[in-house]
Amino acid sequence: MVLLVVLAGVRLFGSGPLTDRGAWPSEFRSNGERIYFTATSASGQPIAPQGGSMHMMMSGGGCVACHGADRGGGRLMPRFWQSAPPLTAAALFGEHDEAAGTEGATESHGDHDDYTDDTLRRAITDGIDPGGERLDPVMPRWSMTDADMTDLIAYLKTPVDSAK
Repeated sequence: MVLLVVLAGVRLFGSGPLTDRGAWPSEFRSNGERIYFTATSASGQPIAPQGGSMHMMMSGGGCVACHGADRGGGRLMPRFWQSAPPLTAAALFGEHDEAAGTEGATESHGDHDDYTDDTLRRAITDGIDPGGERLDPVMPRWSMTDADMTDLIAYLKTPVDSAK
């Protein structure tokens, strides 16, 4: 009985960026896109997270679990008090405070310099933003090959395709 109530609660309140798999591409156009959505490289190797939130772990573990299929970030359910920053090209490499476009995203992205390939790599692997500040511990630290990291960063530089 308790299990049924818990499962019903997960179904009712478990809506977050990952639960709408209809927003996922039907096939991945790049290894970076595959990593973003599945935390698995084209070679079939899982990309290992260190730390992160329970939501991310229970939702499949890719970047999409918190940052969404549109990379827009925003509030997460059921943990709505947390806000994932956007991972659009404008938010990361351009004027991210103006490009955030999601309630809470600007403040959670912080007031720091734009990312470069090197500082984004450091944020993903070590949890350090461009200004040298530590990212929130709910952001997992990822361990992947240099080629996979290069592919992921290249994907994050692409415009978001809203027609998916």
